[in-house]
Amino acid sequence: MALFKSFLLGDVRKSVANVTMYAGANGYSIARGKRSTVRNPKTPGQLTQRAKLKALEETSRYFAPAAALGFPGRKGGRTFYNAFVQNNMEAVTVDENYVPTVDHEKLKCAAGSLQNSKVTVTVNEESHKVIVSQEAQTRWNAVANPTDVLHVVVYEKTGKTMIVEPCRSRQEAGSTSIAMDEGWSKENLVFYAFMLSKDKRKASNSVVVQPE
Repeated sequence: MALFKSFLLGDVRKSVANVTMYAGANGYSIARGKRSTVRNPKTPGQLTQRAKLKALEETSRYFAPAAALGFPGRKGGRTFYNAFVQNNMEAVTVDENYVPTVDHEKLKCAAGSLQNSKVTVTVNEESHKVIVSQEAQTRWNAVANPTDVLHVVVYEKTGKTMIVEPCRSRQEAGSTSIAMDEGWSKENLVFYAFMLSKDKRKASNSVVVQPE
């Protein structure tokens, strides 16, 4: 920036090349250089990030029943929607046209330090039921309390609907039957499992369970 008085130009207000001039105080004119480059707010990286965020913001609405339970202990006013998006950036890919694709096998609907439990899922399409089988756990520690409860999520990809079913505690062995909604078929279902403490303040990382 430069200050000057010009009897030839007077109070000049215009641009010449990469210099802009305008009137200042006490009869002085001010010359200021223009920026040689303009920051592009639409770089490939930014467009990719925006596409991912948009896809996850939409997906979070359908996963809200699970995410509301699966992301406890949030701090600083963060919502479970924020936590869902933050934990699932790697589950979205973006093509050369910035069209996002969500990989449901990589999605997380819960996150935390609790230990997961052994679980198997069987789909009986004739009776239209999902059978969840659990093994009893007998060893306990800071991340595995006997009263922690297994939660199984059944997500139907075409209709974008889900069931969140609390099953048995760690200390119990047995099976839980979940009735599927009308029109659901096995090939369109994704199953997630996570543990939740009795007071619902701690969770495990969710895992995808392949049906047997």
